[in-house]
Amino acid sequence: MSEFRCTYYDSSQGIQTLGLYHGQDSGNVVIYHNFNVVSIDFKVHQPKSYSFMVNENLVKLNVVKENGKFDYKFEATRIKDEALSTAERVMSFLKRSLNYTTAS
Repeated sequence: MSEFRCTYYDSSQGIQTLGLYHGQDSGNVVIYHNFNVVSIDFKVHQPKSYSFMVNENLVKLNVVKENGKFDYKFEATRIKDEALSTAERVMSFLKRSLNYTTAS
């Protein structure tokens, strides 16, 4: 089983941890934020992307497969403007991605 973890500091929420477990044989994926499960997916054997909200951050997790091995990348964008619609937030996220430092 592969485990990947990303820790960052959020000025309004303190230290935050995003993590992922990925079963090598089963392909089952569990994504968590601190101690809460965000997503569960089954039989993930190919590259895949997940998007979800964590506090005021729109987070994108990419499961990448290169040379038969998986790698995991988190990207997040802080959403400050409460007046934006969900579609505008997603478009804003796609235009300006902020990469957090990751630790395996």
